[in-house]
Amino acid sequence: MMNELIRWIAQPLFMLFLCSNALALDGTLVIANRGGGSISLYDLATSLEVARLPIGPRIPHEVAVSPDGRWAVTAEYGPDSNRGRHLVVIDIPSARIVDRIDLGPNSRPHSVVFLPDSRRVVATMQDADELALVDITNSTVLRTYPTGGREGHMVRLNPDATRAYVSSRESVGTLSVIFLEEDRAPVVIHTGAGAEGLDVTPDGSEIWVANRREATISIVDTSSLEVIARIDSRPFAGRVAIGPEGRVVVPNGTGGQLVPQYARVFDGTSREMINEAPLRNGEPDQGNFGVLIHDGLVFVTDPGQGNVQMFELETMAPRGVFITGHENPDGMAWSPLRVTAMRE
Repeated sequence: MMNELIRWIAQPLFMLFLCSNALALDGTLVIANRGGGSISLYDLATSLEVARLPIGPRIPHEVAVSPDGRWAVTAEYGPDSNRGRHLVVIDIPSARIVDRIDLGPNSRPHSVVFLPDSRRVVATMQDADELALVDITNSTVLRTYPTGGREGHMVRLNPDATRAYVSSRESVGTLSVIFLEEDRAPVVIHTGAGAEGLDVTPDGSEIWVANRREATISIVDTSSLEVIARIDSRPFAGRVAIGPEGRVVVPNGTGGQLVPQYARVFDGTSREMINEAPLRNGEPDQGNFGVLIHDGLVFVTDPGQGNVQMFELETMAPRGVFITGHENPDGMAWSPLRVTAMRE
């Protein structure tokens, strides 16, 4: 009841905030809800949740949107006691689940990324130590690739989608380079303990990998496939997002102990920290944070607090709380399309 009251108060205030700051948001924010086992579609122009689609007890952690904005795909990751095996395909304009694609037993998919054609995705299969290439239009697993690492968790692509980069957080912590169009073994690069969050620079020349267990970020050169720099992060940094202008946002979370919570921003060229914004007032706490950069804004999910905060990318000045009282929001993606009912 209290959560509903907070949301009833917060949403009109947020709309007033948007108008007063001339912030013109559009499209749909797609959010994976860990606690609720669901996917939410938020209409950014109105800040309204227009659909919440049930995924089930094999809860999703991450979600991806196709380049054309039509499709969203999430993975049934699940708790350790109920591990998932399906990718779930969502039609965004109609706000409905249209398919569940079986990746087989002992797969436990987690992170998904679309290829440029908007019909194929790659998905990590954490328990199998493989990466799947899947055609979502005909529910076909086209190929699987060994990662060469242990517990591959997150995946990103290079700009022309010929390579996939998979972070594996177990053992020594590695980054696997997988050649999608070649019959070639992966190149496995030691980055640091707990390698997890990662992203690729806009020109494809570097991969930034957050080593969650050792408070560092490894920067890998995509030509030499070697670590060329290592910079400090806050403890337990678990996600990395790189914007089109090269700004790098890295929120830190928890690793079983209380630590101050911040979203730290780096200049992608100089690799210097240029700013950071407190999360939960910067007080020592436990939490994990998802991050998305869109249209000069940084969206940060806080599963523990059930909210999504917004910041200006340039200054990390707070732009308000977009969502409150939510079901453990985690990974996010953006679509330029609106749900049909909202568009009409």
